[in-house]
Amino acid sequence: MSSRHYIVNFKKLVVLLLPVSLRQSTIVALLQVSVGGLITIYNRFITNRTSNLYKLKITGQVCYLRKMLNDAFPAGGGQITIEDGSAVGVWQFAWDKDYDPYRKYLLASDETLLWDLSAIQEGVTGFIVRVPVALKNVNNEAKMRSLLNYYKLISRSYTIIYF
Repeated sequence: MSSRHYIVNFKKLVVLLLPVSLRQSTIVALLQVSVGGLITIYNRFITNRTSNLYKLKITGQVCYLRKMLNDAFPAGGGQITIEDGSAVGVWQFAWDKDYDPYRKYLLASDETLLWDLSAIQEGVTGFIVRVPVALKNVNNEAKMRSLLNYYKLISRSYTIIYF
């Protein structure tokens, strides 16, 4: 159904439904004020409808997940990307005393993948979400994880990496 079916101008509708003999400025103003509550409910409906239509357009495909994350975090400048999690190389575990919990792995120049303990415990990752460091805080990560958990396929896992 087209969205034009949902567009209603209540202030104009009040004037059009009023008989011509009663179209005085005070009566029109009184009726327009009286439909103020209806306009508020209508605006909530339109906002909710727009939000639901946007949610329905997002699927578990990588292109839609990337678009959803870039729309949700405009401060990232559209730099959030999603990569395949099946990295190729020799897996090694390394302990670093300068441990950064936001950095899940380091890709060395010799194709050696270094994973920290949390990445090994998570297992093989289905996909990797690369996020700019400008978005690195607890609130953004929690929102990002909730959005990804809502839209991703249930069988897929992910890791968030800041670059």
